[in-house]
Amino acid sequence: MNYWQNKIVLVTGASAGFGRVLARQFAERGCQVILVARDVGKLNEAAADLSERGGRATALPADITRNEDVKSLFARVAEEFGRLDVLANIAGKSARGEVRNTTVEEFRELIELNFLATVACTHAALPLLLESQGHVVNMGSLAAKGASRFIGAYPASKPYSPADTAAR
Repeated sequence: MNYWQNKIVLVTGASAGFGRVLARQFAERGCQVILVARDVGKLNEAAADLSERGGRATALPADITRNEDVKSLFARVAEEFGRLDVLANIAGKSARGEVRNTTVEEFRELIELNFLATVACTHAALPLLLESQGHVVNMGSLAAKGASRFIGAYPASKPYSPADTAAR
């Protein structure tokens, strides 16, 4: 048996992209994976894909930019699973364009999803994670360290956290 066998893992942004790939990797290692995303159709498709591959997956639709959804999500996790071993904050969105052409609302949307939703999910998961001595995985971006032209508000919304400083 490996370390990950039977761990309860919640992955935000699990319906597509890196979130879906990461969820599959956790499932292949024997984890019970809780998939979270807004798009119910894509979320159910991702859960079915993991189940067909022999993984254990549960789809829990939520809009993590809404505090009510976040509170309900983690209350449900506590009720249905009794614990949480890993929170993977993967949900995010990128944007392209010059900053001067990026509206305040576009900045706000990216900051709410890429940064504040991560904070909200982490706060809501803390009681469960402290009890299990669990892990938090936050998806950052090198774009926050050295922004390139035409990536607009994205670097400001996606913190950069190198692995060597995460444990401090």
